[in-house]
Amino acid sequence: MRRTPIPPVAAATAFCIALGLPAAAERIPMSAWIHDPVIDSVDVSPDGKRLVALTLADVNAPPDVTVWDTADLSAQPLRFRPPDVKARAVFWLNDERVLVVGRQKFDIRAGGRPTRWFREKAYLYEVPGDGRATELFRNRDIFGLRIFNLLPQDKDKVLVQVTNLEFAADLYEVDLGSYNSKRIYRGASSQVIFGDVQGAVRGRQEIEGSGDDIHIRFSYRHPETGKWEEHHSVYAAHREGMQPVGFDPDGRRVYMRDDTGRDRAVIRTYDLITRELGEPLFGGGDIDAVGIMTATNPGDFGEVVGFTGFAAGIVREYTEPKRKSLQERLAAALPEGMVHQWVSMSDDLTVIVVRSSGPREAGLYHLLVNGSQLVPLGRSFPHLVPEKLSDMTFETYEARDGMDVPAFLTVPREGKRPFPAVVLPHGGPWARDFLGWDRWAQFLANRGYVVLQPQYRGSEGFGQALWRAGDREWGQKMQDDKDDGARWLVREGIAAPDRIAIFGYSYGGYAAMAASVRPDSPYQCAIAGAGLSELRTFDKITFRSPFNREYQNPTIGGLSPLDHAKEATIPIYIFHGDRDQRVPIEQSRKFANALRRAGKDVQYEEIVDLWHSLPWWPQHHLAMLSSLEEYLANDCGPGGL
Repeated sequence: MRRTPIPPVAAATAFCIALGLPAAAERIPMSAWIHDPVIDSVDVSPDGKRLVALTLADVNAPPDVTVWDTADLSAQPLRFRPPDVKARAVFWLNDERVLVVGRQKFDIRAGGRPTRWFREKAYLYEVPGDGRATELFRNRDIFGLRIFNLLPQDKDKVLVQVTNLEFAADLYEVDLGSYNSKRIYRGASSQVIFGDVQGAVRGRQEIEGSGDDIHIRFSYRHPETGKWEEHHSVYAAHREGMQPVGFDPDGRRVYMRDDTGRDRAVIRTYDLITRELGEPLFGGGDIDAVGIMTATNPGDFGEVVGFTGFAAGIVREYTEPKRKSLQERLAAALPEGMVHQWVSMSDDLTVIVVRSSGPREAGLYHLLVNGSQLVPLGRSFPHLVPEKLSDMTFETYEARDGMDVPAFLTVPREGKRPFPAVVLPHGGPWARDFLGWDRWAQFLANRGYVVLQPQYRGSEGFGQALWRAGDREWGQKMQDDKDDGARWLVREGIAAPDRIAIFGYSYGGYAAMAASVRPDSPYQCAIAGAGLSELRTFDKITFRSPFNREYQNPTIGGLSPLDHAKEATIPIYIFHGDRDQRVPIEQSRKFANALRRAGKDVQYEEIVDLWHSLPWWPQHHLAMLSSLEEYLANDCGPGGL
């Protein structure tokens, strides 16, 4: 495989000049960390003739939708922006039309009270065309939409799933010629639907029961009669079983992620007529299977061509010979230590968009042409130079009760041990970190802090035993795991015992709150973002995801930091977004006020127009990272960390 002399995409190169930042600076400037990606959401048209992406021409401008001819990427591209939203994603619906999805402020009344929120809006553009946009589902009050199926075998139509204000997801067929839409499936707030590769709705899951009896029931259409039949359930109390991840082209077999009686899940098939399970095809051992990769090109449309899973990092394993060979050649040609994902491809597989990422690379795009020419497109964050960033390693330490706790360790490139340290627990808690890019870990390491990301009990992806061990242990054994991680850093000589902080967001924010009120804290301070301070309110929050809220609720129990504010022993900085509708801002306000009344050392900030989940806008990253940096340096314990 060889690299062609075709230059990088013009937009990415121009932005590097506009920033004007010294790439070799020892401390990477804040402006390099907070901007929108220079190039993102890259997609090639089905015929392979055009490329579309979101790009930045200037750091202070919103992203442009940018279209190139793949035959000549150095030619002047077409650029435009949607009229009243900030673009977040763009992709081809067929060879002539792109869909642009953007975010807009949206204030409504939900649950009888005013709610400050955002909603997604989608615009269709014809390329080439006159630049005029057609808004999908205009004048309808909806929370969001997503493409359910691009219908590769019918390029004049597309299926769109629309979530309404009652959190029900309806399915619409949109005609790309007339832009008319018709509803073909009416959803329900307690229901999730699954479709096959051709877009037909063949499965659904519904939540039933309450308390310890709460479970998810899975039903499927019979391949021959079309009638709905109940097949299996997954109970919250048991938290193991089968979940569909895809269908065979004939609709008879379902590919299942199955962790029944297993520590890590496997992928296997399930026959909807005989109700028989096939042998495991992927996963188990050190890999927690996640899903399948399916061909969309006409030659082998609908066939399973690979599998995905989690180990220390993300695993993508192709089984189809041509794709497997290409992936191996890509791995040999591109930098080591990264994951190379095919994010888009033409129908004939002659043009493939490849996105590479790793612990020291936020996102690097190439175009693979004819399986042999590798064309550089650009880097999402060109001034976060990999050579100036820090290595991340996968570690394991022993908790006080003997359980092994996986963790990720990021050590500053410069300086000597013992370092000042930050323990950074992830959100969720039913989530996990990866051996890969993490903006917060790299930012902190660049500022001189060693960062430990413990995969405490309650984390997903490291086996059933670790995941279930977190049930009703909030602020208790889950918290012990984080404290034991801090003490492991000291035992190993990595961190100084009097220079350790804990910083977390969402569940991690809860963990930071809990750390501030527990006795014998190993931390000099805590930083809590969007944390839940009283566990008894869990069943009343997360209105955007009532399905997951109800399913997870029976596992929530333990320490409520709000009830122990008088016992706080270390200073804490609390921040929360004023548009957060997953964890209401009152959770942070109550805790901060209780600490003040108790005479404790607390700082509190509300970030304007910040919602809960990433991706955020530059002003949000600036507010959070600058406050984090200042607090750690000046206010974390006596004299700062």
